[in-house]
Amino acid sequence: MRKAIVFGATGQLGCYSALALKDAGYDVVAVGRRSSDGGFFSSRGIEFVGEFRIEDAKSFELLPVRDYDVVVNMAGTMPAHANRDMMPYVQSVVVGIVNLAEWMKAVNCKRIVFNTTPSDLAEHWDETEPIDDDASRSFPKNGNDHAVYAICKRAATDILEHLQISEGFEPCVFRHLMVYGWHPEANYFLDGVKRVLPWRSMVRKCIQGENIEVYGDPTRLKELLYIKDFASAVVKAADSHACGLFNLTGPRPYTLDEMVDGIINSFSNGTTQKLYRPDMPDTPQILLSRQKAARELGWEPQWGWYEACEDMRAECIQNPIELMWGANDPLDVIHE
Repeated sequence: MRKAIVFGATGQLGCYSALALKDAGYDVVAVGRRSSDGGFFSSRGIEFVGEFRIEDAKSFELLPVRDYDVVVNMAGTMPAHANRDMMPYVQSVVVGIVNLAEWMKAVNCKRIVFNTTPSDLAEHWDETEPIDDDASRSFPKNGNDHAVYAICKRAATDILEHLQISEGFEPCVFRHLMVYGWHPEANYFLDGVKRVLPWRSMVRKCIQGENIEVYGDPTRLKELLYIKDFASAVVKAADSHACGLFNLTGPRPYTLDEMVDGIINSFSNGTTQKLYRPDMPDTPQILLSRQKAARELGWEPQWGWYEACEDMRAECIQNPIELMWGANDPLDVIHE
């Protein structure tokens, strides 16, 4: 049986990656910062290692020594969960990838799946055509909270490319916008200020029978990638030796209107209406090409937005990862 180890497994990307690898027949070790997963991973036949800090080289002594076939690294501080301090990004992303690489050399594992941010393509965001996977990379020059994060993710990706040349590593790096999926936590941080995720605010308004305001031009396009498609891409990467940067998207871009319709159709009790606000700012439109992932990984997303919304509604009701993530907020409880 092939063996995989997933870092950042107590977060959404890492958790669903670990579950998908297990379903694909891998023997999986899940590693996270939490001291306890509430018994969640053992209930799925997955070994869990907690209280792990990727920025601390001594933490790697906690890991079981095995002949791993693939490392999946979804650990690291994200702007959505942090303030504007720079050091957590440097430590968890850059120092973390160096520590991880040294450990991989020690256990003789070359294959790694990592992820990065589309903020490294900020200079291309105004383009009307989907941005190529291998377009020139930079970072946002507007001083926002993603700048240092993008710098660190780019540095970590460059380190992996160096290790591919110098040590024979096999890095597969995914670039993607927000990955949608149900989670009991509906909040995030923007420039260090805690807020409710905009799409989760829409969900709550639907559940509570309130109307939704649609800002700006409702025909603006959005890339809507579902968590289970992301996890399937991790499995494709684990099963292959393809290296490089790969954009991940949903099956097609959806208009803001379509995005809101999907949420209303799945979460509304029938009373929610759309209220158009053309006086408000437009939503960002950033389009990514995914031809490289299809060509070199054989990956195609399966979850359209409307199907994804129905699945998120089912997971909202079931809350399948409650053991680790806790109960839903009362505002998110659907009364059937």
